[in-house]
Amino acid sequence: MYLSRSEVIYIVDDDKNVRRSLQVSLENNGFSTKMFHDPILAFKELKVKVPDVLVLDVKLGELSGIDLFRRILSEGLDIPVIFMSAHATTSEAVSAVQMGAFDFLEKPFSNEKLIITIDRCLELRSTKLQLSELKSKTEGTEFLGQSKAFKDLVSDIHKVATTFSPVLVTGESGTGKELIAKEIHLQSKLRNGPFIKVNCSAIPENLIESELFGFVKGAFTGAEKSKKGYFELADGGTLFLDEVADMSLSAQAKVLRAIQNMEIQKVGSEQITSINVRIIAATNKDLKAEVSHKRFREDLFYRLNVFPIHSPSLKERKSDIPILVDHFLREYVRVNNLNAKFVSPTVIEKLKELNWPGNIRELKNVVERMAILSGQTLDERYVPKVEFNLKVENNREFLPLKEHRNNLERSYIILALIKTDGNISEAANLLDVERTYLHKKIQHYKISKKEYFV
Repeated sequence: MYLSRSEVIYIVDDDKNVRRSLQVSLENNGFSTKMFHDPILAFKELKVKVPDVLVLDVKLGELSGIDLFRRILSEGLDIPVIFMSAHATTSEAVSAVQMGAFDFLEKPFSNEKLIITIDRCLELRSTKLQLSELKSKTEGTEFLGQSKAFKDLVSDIHKVATTFSPVLVTGESGTGKELIAKEIHLQSKLRNGPFIKVNCSAIPENLIESELFGFVKGAFTGAEKSKKGYFELADGGTLFLDEVADMSLSAQAKVLRAIQNMEIQKVGSEQITSINVRIIAATNKDLKAEVSHKRFREDLFYRLNVFPIHSPSLKERKSDIPILVDHFLREYVRVNNLNAKFVSPTVIEKLKELNWPGNIRELKNVVERMAILSGQTLDERYVPKVEFNLKVENNREFLPLKEHRNNLERSYIILALIKTDGNISEAANLLDVERTYLHKKIQHYKISKKEYFV
């Protein structure tokens, strides 16, 4: 009995018997197939029509399967590739997987293993297409994800966006609280109005009132002309009060009055001005604890906390790391006008092993640093070592200072050796230390060549 499936599989192999065997196996399992013996002919076809999966032999004569795969990558073709390899070419196939191929099968392999591998590959392709659709809806932002935590976040945003209720966004630093506020604004009825961000922790206490509510000419020394405050600038739109817990108690009282009455009074003026502003506040602190310690007004807390939204940490949404890395890498290439760069599944898995105390902001910085140090494909040597990634858990467990300092020094020496391809003299110059001193450090930290020389 033949299955009926819509997927198209291309096979590239210079052995006629292998091609025929694979064709029979795949078509018996319902796939449509197309066979190629010449990688150049295959590439011409790929530029016209992209298959669902490409099964590619490593050894193809003068032009290898690896050469064809590099050409596919350089052209920006998004094709899931499964390599076939004999035992002698397994290392090359592994390298191809590190470049971004889905998997490799060592010859000889069973028909069942081929079908299982293709099905897994198709499942990954389906997921990538869903992510692509999601990215098209959020193009130009870092508001991307597929994890349950992210989907729950999106659901909360949809629920509250079309209302005028105040929103309190809480979460660790670097999780994207401002992006959440912008997404709420973009989905709201005030989307055509301004989005004004106020960093409450950055405004000096003596200027908070004039910055928030504005002032009239002559209100104080230096007030040579009238100025609108943030509340008035946000009229008809959204006012985002970031780090709201860092406002002084006196400033909190004035903000509370403005929010309650939707009215402001400029410094130096007796006139009351009505405003129409959507309030979104954010903090990385526990506001209930701040209230209990009398550092935050209880009445303002309840006024802001009408609809609370939690911004999940990166360790709560590690399955989003692939799409975030892809976005940051594409953005780095675009901003710097570079040729496309790629990331392998191996690098993604290593990034998932880290704790990310700095959350998405830290991930973005790591991807940019890796892109600077690497060639066309992000090099796993530049993934931060797991043991050097600070663990900031709820119980606040830190490494002893001396141990952490030693870890950092060891990591930095390895980085210098990587940059100089293991040349100790050049690494010593880079680190501005004597060569003999660097030798001693390498011996002290038991740094092996395999850690820096590939």
